[in-house]
Amino acid sequence: MTQLFPNTFYGIQNFLDNLNAANAQNECCYTPKADYYEVENGFMLEVEIPGVKKEDLDVQVEKNIITVKATRARKDGKFTYERSFRLADDIDTENIKVSLENGVLSFALSKKQAAAARKLTID
Repeated sequence: MTQLFPNTFYGIQNFLDNLNAANAQNECCYTPKADYYEVENGFMLEVEIPGVKKEDLDVQVEKNIITVKATRARKDGKFTYERSFRLADDIDTENIKVSLENGVLSFALSKKQAAAARKLTID
């Protein structure tokens, strides 16, 4: 490897080398656009992933973080999609509804039900 920068810039050179290696393999990493907005009973999260099929998606939720991963093969290379979203503590992660339509991955996020006040009896 021919270093273009002095050793103090090794991190930058290493980054550039990795970028060139990825381009040589026609592989690209893409961060999908996302939109997050409030609806009547919670929130909607929409992630744009055009050209990705349902079977090429890996969607996980762990400790209030949703991670979306996907790959898309094209004739000019392979594209990798990855993005993570931190959810608010009041989101019910057990009841997330996910759908894919027209290249948009949609998450319906409902709020946790607040514990209702109840009268306590005195013994």
